[in-house]
Amino acid sequence: MRNAVLLLVLVFISNFAFADHHKLELKERQPIAQLDLTSVTLGDDTSVINAETQMGVYGRVYMTFILSSGANANSGTYSFEGRGYVDEETVFSGKGVGIWHREGANLIMDQLINISDGTVNFDRIVMNPLKRTATLAVYALK
Repeated sequence: MRNAVLLLVLVFISNFAFADHHKLELKERQPIAQLDLTSVTLGDDTSVINAETQMGVYGRVYMTFILSSGANANSGTYSFEGRGYVDEETVFSGKGVGIWHREGANLIMDQLINISDGTVNFDRIVMNPLKRTATLAVYALK
């Protein structure tokens, strides 16, 4: 159900991007971050990818992506959990959902994330499992 809602939201947002009178402009919240993929657990129905990075806005960030595959195993949906530790007093948490597809060996992932401070982000992640790295572009929606 949650994945269906995400797909509808992404379709809704993409429609605004093409409408003449409702132009969607994305503003980068921070520079593109480089992620390290720390573990991958493969399963029949779902796979789990863990990553971490140091990000300007959110500090030391730990992430978990739980991917579900479509019929051809080259695309699907996923859920996300993340924690960002800025300092001993400041911790962010985030939950999100997204869609993914494979381009060659890379995974291209688009997600909506609700952060504990009330912000909402649209993220584009490109994972390279061969190098155990990824890039994360964060855009502010709210």
